[in-house]
Amino acid sequence: MVDFAKKIKNKEKKILTNPIEIYEALDRQTEKVGSLRPAQIRVLNEWFKKRLNDHDVILKLNTGAGKTLVGLLMLETKLHLKSYNDEPNYGIEIFLCNNRNLVFQTMRQAKQFGINVDTITPDNEIPIEVINGEKILVTSVQRFFNGKSIFEHSNELEIDTIVIDDAHRSAELIKQSCEIKITKKNNAQLYTDLFNLLSDGLESQGEGTFAELKNNSGGYDSSYLPVPYWTWIDKIKEITNLIADKIDTSELRFVWPIVKDHLEECDCIIAGSSIEIKSLKFPIEFYTKYVHAKQRVFMSATTASDSILISDLGINDKAVKEPLIDPNEKWSGEKMVIIPSLISDKYSRQQMVKNFGKAKIKKFGVTVLVPGYYKTGDWEKYGAVIGTTDKLQESLKKFDDGEFSSPLVLVNRYDGMDLADDKTRILILDSLPTTESLFDKYISDVIPNGAEVILRTAQKIEQGMGRSVRADTDYSIVIFIGSDLVRFVRNPRFQQYFSGQTLAQIKIGISTSNDAKSEYKESEKIDYNPLFDLMKQSINRNEDWKEYYKEQMERVDYSETLPKDLDFLVKKNKIMEMIVDPIVKIEKLTQRLQDFIDNYCSLSEEKGFYLQLLARATYNYSKSQSTKYQTAAYKKNHSLLLPNSINPVEKINPLIAAKRIDNIINQVKSYKNFENFMNAANEIFSSLSFGTKSKTFEMAIDELGKILGFETDRPDEFYKKGPDHLWAVKENLYYLIEDKSEDSESRDKINKAETGQMNNSVAWFKQNYPGSKYIPIMVIPTKYPDPAGGFNDDVRIMRKKSLNLLKNNFINFVKEFRTLDFSSLSNGQVLNFISVHQLEVDKFIMTYSEPYYK
Repeated sequence: MVDFAKKIKNKEKKILTNPIEIYEALDRQTEKVGSLRPAQIRVLNEWFKKRLNDHDVILKLNTGAGKTLVGLLMLETKLHLKSYNDEPNYGIEIFLCNNRNLVFQTMRQAKQFGINVDTITPDNEIPIEVINGEKILVTSVQRFFNGKSIFEHSNELEIDTIVIDDAHRSAELIKQSCEIKITKKNNAQLYTDLFNLLSDGLESQGEGTFAELKNNSGGYDSSYLPVPYWTWIDKIKEITNLIADKIDTSELRFVWPIVKDHLEECDCIIAGSSIEIKSLKFPIEFYTKYVHAKQRVFMSATTASDSILISDLGINDKAVKEPLIDPNEKWSGEKMVIIPSLISDKYSRQQMVKNFGKAKIKKFGVTVLVPGYYKTGDWEKYGAVIGTTDKLQESLKKFDDGEFSSPLVLVNRYDGMDLADDKTRILILDSLPTTESLFDKYISDVIPNGAEVILRTAQKIEQGMGRSVRADTDYSIVIFIGSDLVRFVRNPRFQQYFSGQTLAQIKIGISTSNDAKSEYKESEKIDYNPLFDLMKQSINRNEDWKEYYKEQMERVDYSETLPKDLDFLVKKNKIMEMIVDPIVKIEKLTQRLQDFIDNYCSLSEEKGFYLQLLARATYNYSKSQSTKYQTAAYKKNHSLLLPNSINPVEKINPLIAAKRIDNIINQVKSYKNFENFMNAANEIFSSLSFGTKSKTFEMAIDELGKILGFETDRPDEFYKKGPDHLWAVKENLYYLIEDKSEDSESRDKINKAETGQMNNSVAWFKQNYPGSKYIPIMVIPTKYPDPAGGFNDDVRIMRKKSLNLLKNNFINFVKEFRTLDFSSLSNGQVLNFISVHQLEVDKFIMTYSEPYYK
């Protein structure tokens, strides 16, 4: 064997430390990987020369620009630097992926690049080559972030640099690692024990919902109640003992070490089949190795807003303000956004679902993103494939193999799915994204227009839009359906929360959709030509469309990178740190929180939310002062916790006929123009269907009542007692309405808890409105009470057929205003519209309801 070492003239071995030079020297598989791209070179040079010692770095590159290689090269550079400085024990280098499949994929890519990597052994140990600084460790977020992590149990182990792929998705996984979720399915006894222990506090926050939870009659965790903090704190010892007795179960084993000493600083929400317990502030400090890593690199898409990572991952605001970017990189790929309802109001969600659900397209894939399973029923009815756990992999494999036919419907998969090129040429976002966890639902329900809620919703929309375009040369049509989604993307206030690239695409979509409106031809049949003609210009690669898109996207100012509401989130994070600090000075916290509310909360609902946090923080110091804060919070936002000290019922006045007409005219005028009015009506229409989430359905019923001119109230929401809705419809007559919107259309009985709930609502009405007349109405798919229960009154039932009739008559009533001047509406016109569409009070009950079966 030839000894080449003897033939080397320069015996001194040079250790490369520049990432560009390191890459050029790697033993790459040249047939699979080539040279570094210009964008990669620019960000690596910037990092090496100026950001090498920064604690936090956010790396932002367009999808498909090669972030994985950049992250691996950063870690490889750190290995070289340790060798160059003779510091082998300076700490290990780690690359974290979202799941096991991505771990294996990253390791395969690293091998192609010639980068030495390894992963945790089957014996749950870190390979010695990683510890010795010879290899990079590639593992999953779940293996690193859990209460029994091997990284936290090694005192000697230090981390030099940690790279986290897809930081926003990783943040969600990391937060889940710190939250307790107890399910009836896996922990029935613990669920029952906690429910019983906390039941007095729960019932005070909603008697009807409590009855649903107690009898497990509220559907799929749609009904929930927050445990009042005063109940939680007062019973914390009993709570701790109950949970500690079950810590060996799968749901508690890996999270208990994180929260066991901080349960008092947690909130709790209970639903029909699960309980969630979550710290007021995400306890990232438990992960000391992560916190004290010498450098943390977070990889993020250019369209993502990174400011929420301040609270989610404890990133410093400097990294958010100054991300590592390629200054020459602008937009990536082509997205033709289309909003069908802007072309014609006949292009409703229902028509789009019917049209695309039945489509059999062989040349490419059609993918639909829906927020939850409650939106899949009509898609499935028309032939779409629902991506349930058992069907998803099979469907994705067909896409990979180029086998296309029926649309694929993905449920709440706004991130983590790459469906590039022909896998998805038509992407449909159906309705506004919603949240998964009970806590996220609660926040969305109590402050639906809060800055952080809007920011996270905008981020989900952007993530969803990115599923189908994964490279510069990729293209896709992105269709928005569902009036709630359309209203969101068109709202000027909400548009501020989108990235410049995404907002430009949305504005192009609004403009082109409006342009196509003039091509629509009114007839008995729906004219789909304007929509299809527009879509063909993308699918057939029309050169004028491509040039127009490029021209518009190049006008965007990509130099503006400062995230929206960054200062708000920084200040909020500091406030939350004070709230969970056991030795905080309450006077200082009170002043800081009040300043925060005054300077950063413009909405009454948001001010109330933070006042409730102040009330909670004050509880252990002064219960009377806490009650004052909670009362003030509740007065600003009736969706918050109801304090025990007040009786908040504010009666609504009886309605006279003339006042109803005035109410309708004022309500119509509040929308400014017919387009806004029609969008609001369409949102109500689409929300009033069985299978819709209760909060959404209840808001729609309330808005329906207002547009119909009635005086409305939501006693169960605002006062935690009474019916879901109370409508004053004429002098001394009220409708008491209970909604059961999430129930299956195929159910055959009204259960005992539901009849009891209606009876309790009637009793509440009699107590608070003595002498007034009432008609109780239950919106539910069946009219047959369970023999075990029964109504005390002649309750009217609104089933699917009656509900649909009301919806259709309502939408036709709204359409009457299409050509009218909103500033000069007359009483006579409105009275005529009410009569034509069967919306008179005297006919309402007989037209839209029926007696229950006796």
